[in-house]
Amino acid sequence: MITQLVYTSSATFDPASEEGSLHLAEILETARRHNSQAGLSGFLLVGGDWFAQVLEGEAAAVTGLFRRILFDRRHMNVRLIETRAARERLFGEWAMGSTVEPLYHMPLQPMIEASLPRRLDFPFDRIIACALREAQRLREASAKG
Repeated sequence: MITQLVYTSSATFDPASEEGSLHLAEILETARRHNSQAGLSGFLLVGGDWFAQVLEGEAAAVTGLFRRILFDRRHMNVRLIETRAARERLFGEWAMGSTVEPLYHMPLQPMIEASLPRRLDFPFDRIIACALREAQRLREASAKG
């Protein structure tokens, strides 16, 4: 069993700006290097001013990384959405995958609002579904060259 953790946070920079693009590239480069060494995988969704991330791996490694994220100055308002045990990874091919471009068209609030009673569409599931869609777009973009 592995642990999957989903969190959201507010970006302390504009990912679309030149400086923000450099911050984002640094986040991804560091994440890929450290996650690979720690046996972690995941996917980062980037909005205009928000992040939503799925982390996967051994519980201790996931927890350790999440603690570091809590103190990372490039994030604020970090909100743990949920952790779950899972039989297999959803993003195992990436030490850290990421959206190709910021998801300006997608506000974060609808993804993290509580679902209506009797609906099985929880914030964790909505974020995972969005990450899976973006992962597929990334695969397709990579296949095209």
